[in-house]
Amino acid sequence: MKRILFVTYDAYPHEGGKSTHIKYLIDGLTELRIKCDVVSFNDANQMENTAGKVLMQPCKLFGKDCYLYYRLQVGKAAFRKAVLKKLKNNNYDMISAQDAISGSILNKIAPDCNNISLTMHTYFGLENGLDNSALCEGNKYYDRMKAEELEALQCAHAVIAVDERIEKHVVETVDAVGVADRCKVFCVRNFINTNAFEHCPARSENDTLNVICVRRLVEKNGVIYAVKAMEHCSDKVRLHIVGDGPEMPKIQEYVKNGGLENRVVLHGAMKNDQVLSLYKTCNAAVVPSITVNGLQEATSISALEAMACSMPIVVSSIGGLRLLVEDGKTGFWANERDSQEIGSKLQWIFDHPGEATQIGANARQFVEKHHSHLSAAKSYLNIFSGNNTGK
Repeated sequence: MKRILFVTYDAYPHEGGKSTHIKYLIDGLTELRIKCDVVSFNDANQMENTAGKVLMQPCKLFGKDCYLYYRLQVGKAAFRKAVLKKLKNNNYDMISAQDAISGSILNKIAPDCNNISLTMHTYFGLENGLDNSALCEGNKYYDRMKAEELEALQCAHAVIAVDERIEKHVVETVDAVGVADRCKVFCVRNFINTNAFEHCPARSENDTLNVICVRRLVEKNGVIYAVKAMEHCSDKVRLHIVGDGPEMPKIQEYVKNGGLENRVVLHGAMKNDQVLSLYKTCNAAVVPSITVNGLQEATSISALEAMACSMPIVVSSIGGLRLLVEDGKTGFWANERDSQEIGSKLQWIFDHPGEATQIGANARQFVEKHHSHLSAAKSYLNIFSGNNTGK
């Protein structure tokens, strides 16, 4: 295998976990001398996309859900042309769709292609409804979107889930759709390029504890609970939030009303090199994800990044986070939505710099052993080459 194309309906690069996943996987594959290309929504004709969205404005008269559905169709049409152009001008040994929307587009333009894989970073249907409360299970437009996503399974010969819970969801979906005989399911847990991360700065007793939280600001990431946790720990604990999203106004209002301006720094969206620079100034991390619509965080890339920096980390005791962090050894668990418990765990890290340093060192060792980009790249190549039987 010499050349792979990654297809993502998101912008690339951006601050989200999927973009980071692609980057780290390409890092690993490049080390294995595989040439990698990416076609993302950045490559779509943005003028055409914008004009189409304007034409869809009347759909709002029939409801936000109607508008969101037809706006998606406009975006898919623009992106489809970009994918077609990329495929027309290049030959690839493997095409890796990085979301169900990309997979459904590939099913339309290359239904008979036998070298398409699909990586699932979340559940079918979730991505479309995540940031839009108007779209939820049972809504006719949501159901249409989900049905369109499931079309990705018609062309994918391998589906790779980023954690065991998503793997179970995909296996059940593949069985329900009736493609289990040819569409194999695999699990390759999320990973990072550990070479990109340095050990966090040493901290002495009574030094400020700088806590980093790299999260897209959506409900499921629970960042508001990290903000509230600042009310339950020393004023020498400072929270740095990196990311943007629909929850930003809510968080800004809470910070202002709570007088937390000197305790919480809202950095907004940052480029990867900027995030790496900020990691070098912080001593701990928090990933306060919550359960939304019964769905939970997978193996969090931002958690892996913090652990690779030898940071003691506080995570919600749910989903992939609970599997990733061993409580008291590589980090700490806190009950989801429990800002007081998050605050108490951060306070412990502040009060015990020596023990916290050892926990951070344990975290780094764990990530190096179990979540390196190079081992993940080898796993992907085995799947792409048909050397792994899957489920």
